[in-house]
Amino acid sequence: MPGPAVVTNQRQLSSYSRLVRRVNLTITAPTAQRERQANLRPGPDDRPEDWERLLEEIEQADNVTMRRRPDGSVHVIWTGSEH
Repeated sequence: MPGPAVVTNQRQLSSYSRLVRRVNLTITAPTAQRERQANLRPGPDDRPEDWERLLEEIEQADNVTMRRRPDGSVHVIWTGSEH
């Protein structure tokens, strides 16, 4: 039956979506936007595979530099024009 697999996939998407939403709030904060940088760290409820997926996506973004830190957090700096 496909039911349980569908539920699992929806949970995975929702946990990743929650992580993305939280990180977006951090990087769109006025101070982060003014300084064009943010420190990101996984939350206690974030799934490690979601965190790694997000970091891989950040690393692939244009005009973004990401430095992983020993404590598991990352420092993200971005450049770009303001339009």
